[in-house]
Amino acid sequence: MLLVEWWLIRRISGALLMIAVAPLCFWIVREQRCAIRLPVQLVSSLIALCGALFLLFISVFPNPNSYSGPIYSPNRTMAARVFDYNASGFGGADTSVEIFTSRGFRSEVVFYGEFKSLAAENVRWRSDSELEITFERESRVCRSAFGVNVRCVIRHP
Repeated sequence: MLLVEWWLIRRISGALLMIAVAPLCFWIVREQRCAIRLPVQLVSSLIALCGALFLLFISVFPNPNSYSGPIYSPNRTMAARVFDYNASGFGGADTSVEIFTSRGFRSEVVFYGEFKSLAAENVRWRSDSELEITFERESRVCRSAFGVNVRCVIRHP
Protein backbone atom coordinates (compact mmCIF):
# COMPACT_ATOMS: atom_id res chain seq x y z
CA MET A 1 0.00 0.00 0.00
CA LEU A 2 1.28 3.42 -0.97
CA LEU A 3 0.91 6.07 1.75
CA VAL A 4 0.96 9.46 0.03
CA GLU A 5 1.50 12.78 1.79
CA TRP A 6 -0.83 14.83 -0.40
CA TRP A 7 -0.37 18.01 1.63
CA LEU A 8 3.32 18.13 0.71
CA ILE A 9 2.68 17.31 -2.94
CA ARG A 10 0.05 20.09 -3.14
CA ARG A 11 2.43 22.66 -1.64
CA ILE A 12 5.33 21.76 -3.88
CA SER A 13 3.08 21.68 -6.96
CA GLY A 14 1.64 25.08 -6.07
CA ALA A 15 5.10 26.60 -5.69
CA LEU A 16 6.27 25.11 -9.00
CA LEU A 17 3.14 26.46 -10.68
CA MET A 18 3.88 29.91 -9.27
CA ILE A 19 7.41 29.71 -10.70
CA ALA A 20 6.11 28.54 -14.10
CA VAL A 21 3.71 31.50 -14.35
CA ALA A 22 6.50 34.05 -14.98
CA PRO A 23 7.88 32.66 -18.27
CA LEU A 24 4.35 32.00 -19.51
CA CYS A 25 3.25 35.58 -18.78
CA PHE A 26 6.45 36.98 -20.31
CA TRP A 27 5.73 34.99 -23.48
CA ILE A 28 2.03 36.00 -23.64
CA VAL A 29 2.71 39.76 -23.36
CA ARG A 30 5.91 39.83 -25.40
CA GLU A 31 4.35 41.87 -28.24
CA GLN A 32 2.09 44.14 -26.14
CA ARG A 33 2.59 47.84 -25.48
CA CYS A 34 4.96 48.84 -22.69
CA ALA A 35 2.05 50.00 -20.48
CA ILE A 36 0.66 46.43 -20.46
CA ARG A 37 3.87 44.41 -20.74
CA LEU A 38 5.83 45.94 -17.83
CA PRO A 39 3.15 45.58 -15.10
CA VAL A 40 2.37 42.01 -16.16
CA GLN A 41 6.06 41.12 -16.15
CA LEU A 42 6.56 42.77 -12.75
CA VAL A 43 3.61 40.98 -11.13
CA SER A 44 4.51 37.60 -12.66
CA SER A 45 8.11 38.02 -11.51
CA LEU A 46 6.93 38.73 -7.95
CA ILE A 47 4.69 35.64 -8.03
CA ALA A 48 7.59 33.50 -9.25
CA LEU A 49 9.84 34.95 -6.53
CA CYS A 50 7.24 34.05 -3.88
CA GLY A 51 7.08 30.48 -5.24
CA ALA A 52 10.87 30.17 -5.20
CA LEU A 53 11.08 31.53 -1.64
CA PHE A 54 8.38 29.09 -0.52
CA LEU A 55 10.31 26.15 -2.02
CA LEU A 56 13.43 27.38 -0.25
CA PHE A 57 11.48 27.71 3.00
CA ILE A 58 10.09 24.15 2.95
CA SER A 59 13.46 22.69 1.98
CA VAL A 60 15.55 24.56 4.59
CA PHE A 61 13.38 24.42 7.71
CA PRO A 62 12.96 21.07 9.45
CA ASN A 63 9.73 19.16 8.97
CA PRO A 64 7.68 19.24 12.21
CA ASN A 65 5.92 15.99 11.22
CA SER A 66 7.02 12.49 12.12
CA TYR A 67 5.26 9.28 11.16
CA SER A 68 5.36 5.70 12.34
CA GLY A 69 5.54 2.85 9.90
CA PRO A 70 2.23 1.54 8.59
CA ILE A 71 0.33 -0.87 10.82
CA TYR A 72 -1.59 -3.11 8.40
CA SER A 73 -4.98 -4.68 8.96
CA PRO A 74 -5.02 -8.51 8.89
CA ASN A 75 -6.17 -8.61 5.24
CA ARG A 76 -3.71 -5.77 4.37
CA THR A 77 -6.35 -3.61 2.63
CA MET A 78 -6.07 -0.84 5.25
CA ALA A 79 -3.29 0.62 7.32
CA ALA A 80 -3.07 2.84 10.38
CA ARG A 81 -0.22 5.19 11.15
CA VAL A 82 0.73 7.32 14.16
CA PHE A 83 1.42 10.95 13.25
CA ASP A 84 3.28 13.30 15.62
CA TYR A 85 3.28 17.04 14.98
CA ASN A 86 5.64 19.25 16.97
CA ALA A 87 6.03 22.85 15.85
CA SER A 88 8.44 23.55 18.74
CA GLY A 89 8.55 27.28 19.44
CA PHE A 90 5.82 28.07 16.92
CA GLY A 91 3.14 26.44 19.11
CA GLY A 92 1.11 23.29 18.80
CA ALA A 93 2.11 19.72 19.40
CA ASP A 94 -0.18 16.74 19.08
CA THR A 95 -0.41 13.09 18.16
CA SER A 96 -2.98 11.52 15.88
CA VAL A 97 -3.76 8.16 14.29
CA GLU A 98 -4.77 8.07 10.66
CA ILE A 99 -6.38 5.18 8.76
CA PHE A 100 -5.51 4.73 5.08
CA THR A 101 -7.62 2.83 2.56
CA SER A 102 -8.04 2.63 -1.24
CA ARG A 103 -4.38 1.75 -1.65
CA GLY A 104 -3.39 4.73 0.49
CA PHE A 105 -5.21 7.41 -1.50
CA ARG A 106 -7.97 7.97 1.08
CA SER A 107 -7.28 8.72 4.71
CA GLU A 108 -9.13 9.77 7.81
CA VAL A 109 -7.91 10.84 11.26
CA VAL A 110 -9.56 8.60 13.87
CA PHE A 111 -7.64 9.64 17.00
CA TYR A 112 -6.37 13.05 18.04
CA GLY A 113 -4.73 13.67 21.41
CA GLU A 114 -1.87 15.19 23.35
CA PHE A 115 1.68 15.03 22.03
CA LYS A 116 3.35 11.62 22.51
CA SER A 117 0.24 10.23 24.22
CA LEU A 118 0.74 6.96 22.32
CA ALA A 119 3.28 5.09 20.23
CA ALA A 120 2.90 2.74 17.27
CA GLU A 121 2.99 -0.23 19.64
CA ASN A 122 -0.28 1.02 21.17
CA VAL A 123 -2.21 0.69 17.90
CA ARG A 124 -3.47 -2.84 17.16
CA TRP A 125 -5.88 -4.29 14.65
CA ARG A 126 -8.22 -6.73 16.39
CA SER A 127 -9.81 -7.69 13.05
CA ASP A 128 -10.26 -6.16 9.60
CA SER A 129 -13.03 -3.97 10.99
CA GLU A 130 -11.79 -3.19 14.52
CA LEU A 131 -8.84 -1.05 15.61
CA GLU A 132 -7.80 -0.62 19.23
CA ILE A 133 -5.82 2.42 20.37
CA THR A 134 -4.36 2.54 23.87
CA PHE A 135 -3.23 5.98 25.02
CA GLU A 136 -1.91 7.58 28.21
CA ARG A 137 -3.17 11.15 28.35
CA GLU A 138 -6.19 13.12 27.20
CA SER A 139 -7.87 12.34 23.89
CA ARG A 140 -9.77 15.03 22.00
CA VAL A 141 -11.12 12.88 19.16
CA CYS A 142 -11.81 9.15 18.88
CA ARG A 143 -14.08 8.12 16.03
CA SER A 144 -14.69 5.33 13.56
CA ALA A 145 -14.12 5.63 9.81
CA PHE A 146 -14.29 3.52 6.62
CA GLY A 147 -16.39 0.89 8.37
CA VAL A 148 -13.68 0.34 10.99
CA ASN A 149 -14.84 0.42 14.60
CA VAL A 150 -12.15 2.33 16.52
CA ARG A 151 -11.93 1.61 20.23
CA CYS A 152 -9.89 4.02 22.34
CA VAL A 153 -8.73 2.74 25.72
CA ILE A 154 -7.02 5.00 28.25
CA ARG A 155 -4.08 3.39 30.04
CA HIS A 156 -3.61 4.53 33.62
CA PRO A 157 0.02 4.71 34.74
